Amino acid sequence: MKLYKFDGQILSMLQNKRKTMLLISAIAICVFILALYISTIEFVEPPGSREQFFVNRPRLPLLNLFLLIPLLVLAITPLSYYVLSKRLEEKLEKNLEIIAKLVKTNRSTSKNAVEKDKNVILKFLNPSERNVIEMMIRKDGEALQSEISRTEGMSKLKTHRAVSSLEKKGIIKRETFGKTYRIILENDVKEIILK
Repeated sequence: MKLYKFDGQILSMLQNKRKTMLLISAIAICVFILALYISTIEFVEPPGSREQFFVNRPRLPLLNLFLLIPLLVLAITPLSYYVLSKRLEEKLEKNLEIIAKLVKTNRSTSKNAVEKDKNVILKFLNPSERNVIEMMIRKDGEALQSEISRTEGMSKLKTHRAVSSLEKKGIIKRETFGKTYRIILENDVKEIILK
């Protein structure tokens, strides 16, 4: 049984986005270094000569500093996104492997063991995601997003973020239902949670 499904398309999209961010960062760093070097060069024309020479000066004019700071930010932001998204994805994979192992070892038909499985799975979710899953349990694996957003402690924004996160993790799927969405537990998760 596969507890965690990650579509190949979603995984490749995330990898492409990370590669794009890394490329943007590399280009911005190169441009920053080049601009920093050029800003320290001063062209000098010696008296009595028509040729220009350039001299490398160690000081950096204040105006150039204001132009270089946005370039540095443009270099650092995608680089930090690349590093953080890679770490988060690895952490998510690790947590889901732990959940799968725990569920496999605790497979028994007693009511107490089923509750234990549910609690183990819910511990790995943030409070908003936990509220969504608990609502899904109460509604037999299917609920409207608008209903979830009206529950205590939830708002439309919290519900949207939690549902999107759970969908990326492969725990639920969304279907359009009028002006809202119908949220449905994935079959493999449904087997574990709704025993």
